[in-house]
Amino acid sequence: MQRRVLSGYMFVLPLFILFAIFIVYPIFYNIYISFFDWNGIRPDMTFVGFDNYIGLINDPVMVRIFSNFVIFAFFTILIQAFLGISFASFFIRRIKGTNIFRTIFYIPVIATPAIVGNVFSGILEANRGQLNVTLRAVGLDFLAVPWLADPRFAIWCIVAINIWQWTSYSMLMYYVNMLNIPSDIYEAATVDGASQWQQFYGITIPLLRNTHFTLFIMGALGSLKTFDLPFILTGGGPINSTEFFPTYIHRRSFELFDQGGASAVTVVMLVLAMIITAAQLTLYTRRNKDKELAER
Repeated sequence: MQRRVLSGYMFVLPLFILFAIFIVYPIFYNIYISFFDWNGIRPDMTFVGFDNYIGLINDPVMVRIFSNFVIFAFFTILIQAFLGISFASFFIRRIKGTNIFRTIFYIPVIATPAIVGNVFSGILEANRGQLNVTLRAVGLDFLAVPWLADPRFAIWCIVAINIWQWTSYSMLMYYVNMLNIPSDIYEAATVDGASQWQQFYGITIPLLRNTHFTLFIMGALGSLKTFDLPFILTGGGPINSTEFFPTYIHRRSFELFDQGGASAVTVVMLVLAMIITAAQLTLYTRRNKDKELAER
């Protein structure tokens, strides 16, 4: 028995070692660095205690980052969920040709954010971008604005591009889980005289609760670590209007050479991720307890 248990630990040991080296150690080392003034190059490090964190409290860029995170997460999660469940409801009908359209619809998810960012940077370019050229060609010159260079529009452009790319992922999640809903429930509702809208509102949406939770958590965590699109499209500008946690960490690390301050921002980002994860576990646990009580 002991030999069997020991062999089991031996199988898990390589994974545990890799996890400790590439996950656990970097996290604790980053927390350690956040208490020092260090440029990331010279060997000497000056201990400053909580000064890096106090500096973040007084940093106006952090306020903008939190604002961008809330805006980005709120609109992308809600709109992607709405469009995703709408398209999934259409594709679930198995109309002729839906398999082809569903495959085409999913193509943006396959493309990397770097490719998507480069494509849309050309489309949204102020002078020769395809969008403004088209607007001028149809006489809508007043709508031809510097989309990525204007602080009023830049964040919304990134939100729109993210929605375009990831809506099909939400659609696929809803589509797969809709297939798991027993058809008997809909047949019984039809016999009772429920309309399609009533079935959708009273049956489909409640039974997709786990999918809602999953997409919410994944969307929140994805918004927290958004880097590729803002970095490629705007570099966090103009005037920090598209600054996110990862872009700010990159700028403080490799442009300002403030490794201690960048590590402090990373710790704040880590704490937010833990709060979001804790909220997810709380929601799932509460739902399971309510389900158990209902079955008794």
